[in-house]
Amino acid sequence: MGVSGDRSLRFQGEHKNTLVFLSGQGRGSKRDRCPIPELAIRDLLRLPTPSSSTTGPEKISAGEHLTYPCGTPLAQEGLVFGSQATDHRTPSFSSSSRGSPLAGSSTVPSGTQMEPRGVVTEESLLRSKGFSDKLTATLLDSRKKETRSIYRKVWIRFNTWCQEFSFPTQSHKSVLEFLQCGADKGLSVSTLKGQVSALSVFLESPLASNPWVIRFFRALSRQKPSQGPSFPKWDLSLVLQVLTGLPFEPLDKCSLKDLTFKTVFLVAVTTARRVSELEALSIRPPFCVIFPDRVVFKTDPAFLPKVASKFHRSQEVVLPSFCSNPSGEREFKFSTLDVRRCILQYLELTRAFRKSDSLFVLFSGTRKGQKASRRTIARWLRLVIGQAYSLSGREVPTGIKAHSTRAVATSQAERAGATPDQICKAATWSSYATFIKHYRVDLVSAGEQAFGRKVLQAVVPP
Repeated sequence: MGVSGDRSLRFQGEHKNTLVFLSGQGRGSKRDRCPIPELAIRDLLRLPTPSSSTTGPEKISAGEHLTYPCGTPLAQEGLVFGSQATDHRTPSFSSSSRGSPLAGSSTVPSGTQMEPRGVVTEESLLRSKGFSDKLTATLLDSRKKETRSIYRKVWIRFNTWCQEFSFPTQSHKSVLEFLQCGADKGLSVSTLKGQVSALSVFLESPLASNPWVIRFFRALSRQKPSQGPSFPKWDLSLVLQVLTGLPFEPLDKCSLKDLTFKTVFLVAVTTARRVSELEALSIRPPFCVIFPDRVVFKTDPAFLPKVASKFHRSQEVVLPSFCSNPSGEREFKFSTLDVRRCILQYLELTRAFRKSDSLFVLFSGTRKGQKASRRTIARWLRLVIGQAYSLSGREVPTGIKAHSTRAVATSQAERAGATPDQICKAATWSSYATFIKHYRVDLVSAGEQAFGRKVLQAVVPP
């Protein structure tokens, strides 16, 4: 079967009423045989369904295009040029293969439609069980909107991947091959486990408890064992030292930008909360109460934390005073890190242009006074850390993440003697093991340094 440049494409002697549309992908020619974009999906041939009014064979004149309201059924796989339907071996993922989606990739390859036809949605799954619209909406709220969006994208990529390499979607083998492809691309174990959670929803199967899936992740843990406690990429002590001087002090003379940066950073490290929780802090009573020795916040009731349990939603955010009554030069310097003092000054300066009840608002631009998003707050945290290094004459570390403030703050608190209960309550962790496994960083305790120094004292002769 060849490509015709001046006439419609059809089989000689067969399917005389049928027009064959090709995807024409990647060519800018006017002679592409698929003038309608929605028919060009994944290099598949589509044969229009003959109209019910057709009673007999009719010849198709050259250049004539027929349209049918009934839709276009899929051509048999044997008719598709280059079809590999009979080959179910593990596909090779060569970079030269055009348009092949990467398993687990955060982006959709160019030319791949985001909403391919025939891909079931979570809502349609619930409706197919006979649930009412109200019940369906309630069940959909069991996960956050962002989580549902991520699951949907994973499901679309999985379907696209299965069609590309002729794997059935309703198969545990396909899931394992999809995960293996992602592992080959360097995806982390946590990302792959997130994909398992997403596919479990749409396949309506507890994949995480499947013996083969369990064995797959056990193998990954042996191939890529955890490296234990890591070192922080930035120094908390250095940043705090910079915040005690220019341009962040004195508060009544520093710019609104510097005051915002300092307040955001101090709130982040003294609470060890996620950026999304900092975004949800409200100054509206009764969610903000100012005491002589502390400021107590509660997140907005409409905010859904990562874990939407009663424990996580009822925790107060307490910001204590620090050296509020200094008696010496050293204590006076430390008092500049009093987060309560910074918050009061910040609320006073933003009162005139504030347009939101959120604690942190934008300080410039056309949206000045409106709520600062979590991405903006995360950017502010990275900027203040980078600015502190620049002012100290040191090279700014690469790969700084706003989320690292949780790890650095809780590790510093543990080093200073905070109990596991205090750490878990502040960071809203239900288990101390979460901190040990994912957040604790090695801050090099004084005892470890003392041992090394004592060894080096051998340089002094007895």
